[in-house]
Amino acid sequence: MGYVNEADLAKLEAEFAVSRKEKMLAYKMLEKVAKALFEAEAASADASLIDRLDMMQMVLTEVAKENVCSNAKCPHYNKKCKMR
Repeated sequence: MGYVNEADLAKLEAEFAVSRKEKMLAYKMLEKVAKALFEAEAASADASLIDRLDMMQMVLTEVAKENVCSNAKCPHYNKKCKMR
């Protein structure tokens, strides 16, 4: 993808809005956003651009983990829970 500019970021944000509603898209989108964030940080991009990418990455990480068990006493802890 290379260095992320405003036009690329707008596309990512549009995909991000859709991916929050569809689980499988969220996983794919998380990879794209993580790569874009890495490249932006490596290129010393504008702080606001990095903040927007960082926010998307945090939200997508939560969406991707939604079915992960958070009960430390459960045998499926930190995995997809089969007891729900």
